[in-house]
Amino acid sequence: MAKRRLLKLYRDGTKLARLALGVRARVPREVQLEVTNRCNLDCDMCPRLTLLKVPEQDMSLETFEAVLGRLDAPHSITLTGWGEPLMHPHLFDMIDRAHARFPGCDVGFTTNGHLLTDRMIDKVLERRVSRINVSLEELPWAEGDPQAPPPRDAGATPTNPMKGHENRVARDGHPTPPKVVAHLRRLLERRHAQAARGAPAPEVRLQVVLFPGSGDTIERLVDFAADLGFQAVNLVRLDVRGRPDLRRPTWEEERGLIERARQRAALRGVPLGSVNDHGVLLKLASRADSFCMRLDSYIYVDVHGNVAPCCLLRGHKLGNLVEQPLEAVWGSEAFKRFYGPGVHPACQGCDAFLHRYAEPDPAPRAVAPAPVAVRA
Repeated sequence: MAKRRLLKLYRDGTKLARLALGVRARVPREVQLEVTNRCNLDCDMCPRLTLLKVPEQDMSLETFEAVLGRLDAPHSITLTGWGEPLMHPHLFDMIDRAHARFPGCDVGFTTNGHLLTDRMIDKVLERRVSRINVSLEELPWAEGDPQAPPPRDAGATPTNPMKGHENRVARDGHPTPPKVVAHLRRLLERRHAQAARGAPAPEVRLQVVLFPGSGDTIERLVDFAADLGFQAVNLVRLDVRGRPDLRRPTWEEERGLIERARQRAALRGVPLGSVNDHGVLLKLASRADSFCMRLDSYIYVDVHGNVAPCCLLRGHKLGNLVEQPLEAVWGSEAFKRFYGPGVHPACQGCDAFLHRYAEPDPAPRAVAPAPVAVRA
């Protein structure tokens, strides 16, 4: 575990230095594989079927193997697309194959936690899953809890219980029935017992999307993470582009929510971070919000092997790893254009990795320096 932390610190430090200097990675080291776009939920905030219109399909094992064969010593592989990875019938086979080919690679996935039954937890803990991100925006309120906000639209019949209608604050987020809390409690208990025996155990993080007026809820989630022993909490900005039905906090409120969460996390002793809260190092890496840090060493590969520069730009197909070598895709002029100089037109208005909110009609930004060299 200590060796893994040191390696991560080294890799993170190298990336920060490369970003600050404007040096593009020789090949992408961070790979996200869209193993499935099928999901057991239908959250209002998710653009899966509305804006992105992704096909509800699984990646085949043949495509997965072909893509693995093209990768070059990746540091991390995330087996998550726009669906629930635990729905893929061969997810754990994919995890085993990824580790067999790249023993030093971090392999993980993001889940909504609804399918983490005891049998599924057995499968997770039987193999080398490096990390699990659990997406959660609210916890069930106890009946009669004096601190619970009143139910919204009292008396109304939810049109879709899979859209978070039982939530009081994050109504557009992941629905959180009591069974999810029970699943996560068992997962963390067994994970800690495994780590105590000296066996490899995954790092489990709680991932929370920020909603307006969610300060009390976020404090409850931080307490929940501390009580169950999550390794960290990650705060995520809500993306509302093209979604007039969704509302996110003002930027000033977002700052307040992050600070309130930080104070609570420090009090409870659980690490907390947000890629949208830039300190000195992240300001250098993002060149004062003029460059998206995701574009440095990352690719998104869809269910058919098509490569995109970002999960939010899966329609921008810049190559295919079933048909082409990685170097040809990553080294193409079309892919390099996303790195700079300047902000790519497809990225205008996106602030997923920025400190500030993007303007609705972005003004021209300072041109970022072009890459001057290529390094591993």
